[in-house]
Order: sequence, then C-alpha cells, then structure tokens
Amino acid sequence: MRKFYIFNINDEFKNLTNSSPYNLFKTFEDIYYLDLEDQNYGINMYDQMVKPFNKIDLNNRLFTTYHKNDHYTKFMNTHIYNDYYTDEETKLNIGNAFLVLETTSAKPTFFKVLKDNKNLFICDFQNQDYFWLESVA
Repeated sequence: MRKFYIFNINDEFKNLTNSSPYNLFKTFEDIYYLDLEDQNYGINMYDQMVKPFNKIDLNNRLFTTYHKNDHYTKFMNTHIYNDYYTDEETKLNIGNAFLVLETTSAKPTFFKVLKDNKNLFICDFQNQDYFWLESVA
C-alpha cells in the first residue's frame, strides 16, 4: 500500500517548479524529516509554498460524486473507496494543510475529482516518488 501526501501549491511556486519538480519534492522531504527543534522553520517554509484546502468544498465534491457508488463510504473528513473487483483499496483523509491518500491502486479513483485543481503536487516519501497530478490524471 502506498501513502501519498497531496499539497496544494501556490501559483508562484508552481510556476517556479513546474519544469523541475525534483526541487519541490526535496524541499517537502526536508520539511518532512526536520527535527523538532527546527519545527518553526519548517512551518514557515511550508506556509510560503502551499495554499490551504477548502475542506468543506472538497468533502462535498467527493461525496456528491461518489455517494451513489456501492464501493464508497465517508466518515467526517475520511473518504474510503473499496472495489473488490479491481482490487482498489483507497482511503483519503482531508486536512486543511494537506491530504493523505493511502491506496493499493496505481491510479486511485479519487484522482478523477482532485485533478480539477491544477496545483496539486503529490509526494510518496517512502518510495521517493513525486508528480503533478495534472500530468497523470
């Protein structure tokens, strides 16, 4: 199962890093592995790079899209999609600062709704993988 962190990059950083996403990934990775003493520095750097998510809007869009699907369930800010026919098990937690998506699928179904936002950058720190969502969806 892979664990993706999804960030909503502000327009300035998107323009700067669109052609070289490795630099953006390394910056997020450095923040991810910061020591507790450097936490304030990491939060400040993070706040300059990202825009917060609108949790209410995103929750409503996902629910409206999938609520009639038998494979979908929702509890508060957590959306789950279990399709036993395609072997997809996906769990999406929505936060203000970032999203966490855990999945067994190469292209999780929630990407279809998330692709509307052109500024989403996705990182899998454990597997050293990163990409702009618009480039795969």
